[in-house]
Amino acid sequence: MTEETSQNVEQAKAAGTATTMKTYYWSNDDVPFRVITSTDEITANQYPLVVTPPDPNLKSPKYDWMKGEWYDVSEESYGQRLTAVTESLKTLEGSITSLQEAHKGTLQSAETSDKVMEQLQASIQQTNRMVASLSAMMVALGKRSQSSNTEVSK
Repeated sequence: MTEETSQNVEQAKAAGTATTMKTYYWSNDDVPFRVITSTDEITANQYPLVVTPPDPNLKSPKYDWMKGEWYDVSEESYGQRLTAVTESLKTLEGSITSLQEAHKGTLQSAETSDKVMEQLQASIQQTNRMVASLSAMMVALGKRSQSSNTEVSK
């Protein structure tokens, strides 16, 4: 078998078609990072093979298959990410507090509007009663006036 492989390599070199090795990267939960070489041409990521190399600044790279990017899984990076998450939580807490205050203001404004509407409805009802009373008085005055006019004309 090794003789055949050696002969194939010798023939490829003689024919000018020497094979070139390509570098790919293996990344999954069990093996976060491993360099793989192959003669195969792979143009797109195929789990667990990654075509793009990780950033050389990453101490312990691992590929995030959901986001499609490399990230660092070293203990140092966990501390940095924890700090970033803590800062994000503080920002979110501030946003939640602001939203709660705005909601409280909206509720108070709605309560005030409700009270004003109740007062306005009470005023309208009172005005309607007064108009009805005035109408009844006008009708009574009109009848009196007609009866006095008929008595005067007799």
